Amino acid sequence: MQSLWIEDVELEQVKNKYPEVKISKSGYFTSLEIPKDNLKELLIFLKNDLGFKMFVDFTCVDYPLHNPRFQGVYILFNPETKKRVAVKSWAENDTLPSVIDLWKGAKWAEREVWDMFGIRFEGHENLVRMFLWEGYKYHPLRKDFPKEGIPEVYLPSLNLRPNEVPAHNYTPYHTYVPTLEDLERTQKKRLDKKSQIVLNWGPLHPGTHGTIWFLFDMEGETIKNCDIILGQLHRGIEKLAEDLTYTQIIPYTDRMDYISALCSQVAYVNTVEKLLGVEPPEKAKWIRTMMCELQRINSHLLWLGTYALDLGALTIFLYAFREREKIMDIIEGIAGIRLNSTYIRIGGVSKDLPEGALDVIKHFIKDFPEKLKEYETILTKNRVWLRRNLNIGIIDKEQVYQYGLTGVVARSAGVPYDIRMIQPTDAYDLVDFEVPLGTVGDCYDRYLLRMEEMRQSLNIIKQCVEKLEQLKDDKYIATENPYVLPTLDEVFNSIESMVKDFNLRIYGEQAPEGEIYMSGENPRGELGFYIVSKGEGKPYRIKIRSGAFYNLQIFPELIKGRTVADAVVLLGSLDPVVGETDR
Repeated sequence: MQSLWIEDVELEQVKNKYPEVKISKSGYFTSLEIPKDNLKELLIFLKNDLGFKMFVDFTCVDYPLHNPRFQGVYILFNPETKKRVAVKSWAENDTLPSVIDLWKGAKWAEREVWDMFGIRFEGHENLVRMFLWEGYKYHPLRKDFPKEGIPEVYLPSLNLRPNEVPAHNYTPYHTYVPTLEDLERTQKKRLDKKSQIVLNWGPLHPGTHGTIWFLFDMEGETIKNCDIILGQLHRGIEKLAEDLTYTQIIPYTDRMDYISALCSQVAYVNTVEKLLGVEPPEKAKWIRTMMCELQRINSHLLWLGTYALDLGALTIFLYAFREREKIMDIIEGIAGIRLNSTYIRIGGVSKDLPEGALDVIKHFIKDFPEKLKEYETILTKNRVWLRRNLNIGIIDKEQVYQYGLTGVVARSAGVPYDIRMIQPTDAYDLVDFEVPLGTVGDCYDRYLLRMEEMRQSLNIIKQCVEKLEQLKDDKYIATENPYVLPTLDEVFNSIESMVKDFNLRIYGEQAPEGEIYMSGENPRGELGFYIVSKGEGKPYRIKIRSGAFYNLQIFPELIKGRTVADAVVLLGSLDPVVGETDR
């Protein structure tokens, strides 16, 4: 696989300008470590002089025995050379300079790091919690924070704190939950009322498609300002992963973007395989590619049906779910479960294709193009559909780079950012397909792109089926690799496989020490995994880069000056899934 990281020539330029920079280079991760005082200057140089102008992600790693304790990690992308670079800096006195003046997408990332680690950012305009409520005094991703939480005694029935009730009434086994006052304080911290009224949309509303809480500061029906409160579905997946083997983490990836669980599994497993040096069999690569594209169509059909329903088109909802049900049956027949299958494994897939699966898929890809035409006949030139979508939520290329927008949202602005092309994994470098691009960047463009993406997915699936018919008798998982769990048949019939199975399940995959960042092209954009390994059977740190999280961040900017009716359309066109935004 061709390296997606900064070239040696550029590294030399950096070293000449900043001799204090420490360069760490590997096949799947190249980082530049620089003292905090020179951090911002280096980031400006990378952005303006070397072309790394797209913000990808920012996170932090906790090293309790090191002083300073916390290390910030920035990941940037050069749209011209298609290369990444990581920049590291230690947070002296638990502070780092804010970079929201360089990339607007850093605003939520810095808030998340403050929320989870307690690092303050000098110059951040409103450093408030990202997922937890204001008033919560702990930072859960610190290494000394217990996974079960820190219990605080109080009376849950009365919602009283310990200092408000007699000692003999304490209920010591409850973990503190937010009070109504905490939620009101959180709301006021997010948005200052300047217009006529603050309208709450969500956190439970059919139009939000999940537990997202929107605050609209409104003048009449016009939205003057907006902010978003996330965290209602935050489950601490990154924290839990620190005590799990690499295989045990796979089910958690199912439960992020649960609408495209197979794509999330593949993105994670590909990252771990590169870290471990595992090469899956050719057949497994083609199966993964086929399943991801089936899942992409499945996800886009759910989007189309619910998006049209939000705009009043009930017929499309029924039509789209008719075809989606066929895909769900195919996935269930192959993976065993419709939604959260954990079908993908380190080294391959959990089971071979059942007899007749490829015949069913061939029938589907033959039938589906006519169904797509039905949808387009009803919607594409419908004047109500046009009025609701045209020129709503226009995104330009600069906003893509500023916010780290990916997936359909980025491509609607004409930015050809598709991980399947930039860093192809599995069989993506062996199939022919096109990446459709928009010209305006509005909601209508995002509709057209998703429709065309389904056609391109059909094309990829057809090529996968043809190849898999030739690989019918090949292996589907590389159990000969020491990091790959043996199959049940091997465990039942071989003492060596039984011992291997025991060791991997109890002690985990002893990954080599190092770092890696890889990603996959999910229906909601780039889903990336940054993994730090200390040579143990479990990761020292996993950061999940959510495409939905960064795509949602542009919503408050795009909705200003528009109405609540436009908010339903705009949010639907961004298509976030809360399980992935909150993690």
